[in-house]
Amino acid sequence: MPAIPVVDTKAKHNMKMNTIDGAFAAMSDNLSNPFLGLYALSLGASLPQIGMLNAFPSLLGNLLQLPYGILASKVANRKALIAIGSLWNRFSWVLIAFLPFLVKPELSVSILIILATLRIVGATLGVPAWIAIQAEIVPKNIRGRHYANRNMIMNAVALAAVLVAGKILLFRYPVNYQILFVLAWIAGLLSLRAFLKIIVEPAEKPAASQNTNPEVSTNQGAMRGFSLPYAVGAIRNNKDFAYYCFAFLVWSLGVNLISPLVPVYFIQNLHGTEAYWAYAQSAAIIGTILCQRYWGRLTDVFGQKNIMVKAGLGAVLVPFWWFIAFNPLAAVGIQFWGGIMWGGYNLASFNLLLEVTPDDKRSLYVGIYNSLIGMATAAGHLVGGFLAEAIGMRYLFLISFVGRILGLALLSRVVDSSNLLMRWKDLGYPFMRGSRSLHSK
Repeated sequence: MPAIPVVDTKAKHNMKMNTIDGAFAAMSDNLSNPFLGLYALSLGASLPQIGMLNAFPSLLGNLLQLPYGILASKVANRKALIAIGSLWNRFSWVLIAFLPFLVKPELSVSILIILATLRIVGATLGVPAWIAIQAEIVPKNIRGRHYANRNMIMNAVALAAVLVAGKILLFRYPVNYQILFVLAWIAGLLSLRAFLKIIVEPAEKPAASQNTNPEVSTNQGAMRGFSLPYAVGAIRNNKDFAYYCFAFLVWSLGVNLISPLVPVYFIQNLHGTEAYWAYAQSAAIIGTILCQRYWGRLTDVFGQKNIMVKAGLGAVLVPFWWFIAFNPLAAVGIQFWGGIMWGGYNLASFNLLLEVTPDDKRSLYVGIYNSLIGMATAAGHLVGGFLAEAIGMRYLFLISFVGRILGLALLSRVVDSSNLLMRWKDLGYPFMRGSRSLHSK
């Protein structure tokens, strides 16, 4: 049996607060995000406008990740940076909640898109700093286990939040959405309170150096301000990171062609209800909860890429299941399947990002990654919204299916630190008793 890793008191405290922070964040997000598209639909939004509602926030929020990453590398008090962004992110839900009383009906959808975009600008302000902090507060040898446990708790809270949301949505419009978004605001503040209790060492500012190494000098110069040439140089100088970004660009484009339109398809094409969509979301969360410990153990043994690819194959099938679905009852099964597969994929892909980014410049590299993926995500949302209007949402699922296959094929070639070859039968490893031999690549 492998030895149980020894974790000091500070790390235990930080991981506890990290989990509490995540739980309240999950509550906030699942009282609001899954229903924003339906809220827009209630305000009279068209399919292209719903695409814009997702595309503009994603594009602007992620394009800002590079300067945000540089900013995080220059600011010693990274927690303050995260707090500022979080406060604006959460307060935005209050403005969105009372939008029908603040503007004329014909302007409500346009103002909603603007508010949603500005909300994401704040929400992403601290993302590079947050990811860098995660790498510092959680020991590498137990990351898979910690994030699996954290995700399991977050998803349990998310499940409760979505079930409560389903009941609240039965109230009359717009009171139902106002209650949801105000509760999301309160839960977000509690999340921030827990995060601020995490003990983080101040980031070290890059010291002036007389080093004549061009690469080092370029790196230090970029830390002092925004530099697009440095971003390009960083990608060129780290081939593993460059390929990782390229593969995720293709994958994200395929995924995001249809993802924001699924609730609309459920309502308009499968004739479901807003409350029933909340129950379908619950099925996804249940699937994620049930699989977290399973995926966490597999990632610790077989490495991140192996699990990302295996679970990713299941995520590839999700749009195909929607294509053949003909009634709203099918949504429960599809979402349950998706919850299981995305649970493994997201866990592994996050840990793999920590592996392919250098320790001393992680915030900056994460900013570059998020900027690139943001462009792909926004392009997917915009193109998907207009294609859905032109050819119908149902056939857009097939296009997404093909795009995901291509993206996963590229992701399977990403290089990670694992030296194990994972076979299909190894998916049963967590259920095996005793020791077994593992095969090196």
